[in-house]
Amino acid sequence: MSNAKHYIWLVGFSVLAFWQIGQIAHWPKPVQTLLLYAPYITAALGIFISVFLNRIQPIFLLLTLAVLNFAIVYFFPKNTGQTDILAVTAFYPLLATFLPLNLLVWILLPEKGVMSKPYVFSLLALFGLQGFGFYWLMDNLPMNVILTMAQPVGASGITLPMVPFLVTMAAWLVIVIRNAFQDHPKVLDNTVIFVLILMAYGLNQYASFGVLAWLSSIAAGLIILSLVFDSHQIAHTDQLTGMKGRRALFERFTGLGRKYAIAMMDIDHFKSFNDRYGHDIGDNALKLVAYQLSKIPVGYPYRYGGEEFTVVFPGKTAEQVKPILDDIRVQISEVPLEVMEKGQKAETKVTVSFGLAEKTERSQQPEAVMKLADEALYVAKKAGRNCVKVYGETSTKTTSKTSSTTRKRTQTKEDKA
Repeated sequence: MSNAKHYIWLVGFSVLAFWQIGQIAHWPKPVQTLLLYAPYITAALGIFISVFLNRIQPIFLLLTLAVLNFAIVYFFPKNTGQTDILAVTAFYPLLATFLPLNLLVWILLPEKGVMSKPYVFSLLALFGLQGFGFYWLMDNLPMNVILTMAQPVGASGITLPMVPFLVTMAAWLVIVIRNAFQDHPKVLDNTVIFVLILMAYGLNQYASFGVLAWLSSIAAGLIILSLVFDSHQIAHTDQLTGMKGRRALFERFTGLGRKYAIAMMDIDHFKSFNDRYGHDIGDNALKLVAYQLSKIPVGYPYRYGGEEFTVVFPGKTAEQVKPILDDIRVQISEVPLEVMEKGQKAETKVTVSFGLAEKTERSQQPEAVMKLADEALYVAKKAGRNCVKVYGETSTKTTSKTSSTTRKRTQTKEDKA
């Protein structure tokens, strides 16, 4: 999984949250007091970051967590020595049912940012109407329905009533299945899975001092963390192919060692292909090539731009890499691509050309090696395309010609300078 490191952080913080639950009673009193305000502080921080990043989904996820904590504190005071029977039998089951449903709705609704005022106002109205609906249910639900909702699960250690427990499990499964069928789920989409688990346990332990506040704070922190991860991913990932983009490529250059090879790849006759079959089919061709490149076992592929891709091979020489690229080139050329031609379904295939270079005494910097790989790509195209050429292995090594893409990169660097 390309984003495994993101989920390692999410799992790590979740484990920390559960590990510390038993220590809350031993925390210093000032820390315990601060803990009661932590859900609101983290939620406010997350909402501020969400507005800054133009994200509406996390705002309502965080609002849900904050309102839940406020409702528990308000209706379940810990210092009175008694709890309203109505709160236990009606309010608590309803609240525990509303929570997973809210988290599910907010993550399923489309992300349209905070600048779409009609959309934001409609979500605020939906959020506010739930309050009226909640109190209406409290006043009008028949007692037999209330008692049914309050029925315990019956398992040791589970105080969460049966109905909220089943609703939470259903919401969790819906999100898991939905994410599994998405090509490129956001980190936030998977973070809600962790948030549901944390909040379900928090509600299960609502009578224990500080547990719900602690788990809510961690859940809000996970949402904030996912915003950072998603923003980083958007900046570094090509949205069409799901492959890392040019910015990530140049960041990769900073960590290369003493030995590496770089390949530049171009889809053959891609402009003609686009003109003939249309941009939608062209996008499918790009996705096909990106998928095949992602199967390279020892390299790191990036979409450089347009129909160009770059593959970095740390610790490898051009001699070691060339057979791998040849295999990928053949695989790409053998995959059929469905197209529409003269109103009829047909199949076509695409081919690619590779230029390959390695670090040498002459070319010490990755940018210089990439330029040599681009010159080798130019040689591959002059040689008839659908082949792999290594810089320095042909008689055209001394040619002064460079590909148009090399000239573009050179011009871009001059402009930046």
